[in-house]
Amino acid sequence: MIRKMPDCAETAKFLAPLFFALLMAGCGGSSTAACKLTAINVFPNTATASHTAVAPGNTQLFSAFVGAASGNCAVQQSNLTNATWTVSDTTNASISNVHDATYGNATCKGATSTTVTATVPAGDGTTVSGTASLTCN
Repeated sequence: MIRKMPDCAETAKFLAPLFFALLMAGCGGSSTAACKLTAINVFPNTATASHTAVAPGNTQLFSAFVGAASGNCAVQQSNLTNATWTVSDTTNASISNVHDATYGNATCKGATSTTVTATVPAGDGTTVSGTASLTCN
């Protein structure tokens, strides 16, 4: 019995789905590169409030957002609610880390220029920070 060799079209019909399946398996979502935040932005970048005013005139609300990330990330551009907030001058300013309506709200208690810092987990056991400036008149 003489066996007929398959032509190129028949071979392509057989190999195309196999090639496609292998290609997709190699490019799929099983990447080993973990998501890592590499920068965050604090908004507003600069702000001014009066320490002699009554609330809310002596306060400024700050928010933190993803600035950059690497690896296999699906990053949303929403306010990061896992930031830990600090101010450099704790005598004349404070900032809330309470997860309520005051979260990220800085309060001026005296005349100062202070750095507001938001720190969040980067995703690999480290942290990443972003800063803003608050002037308390």
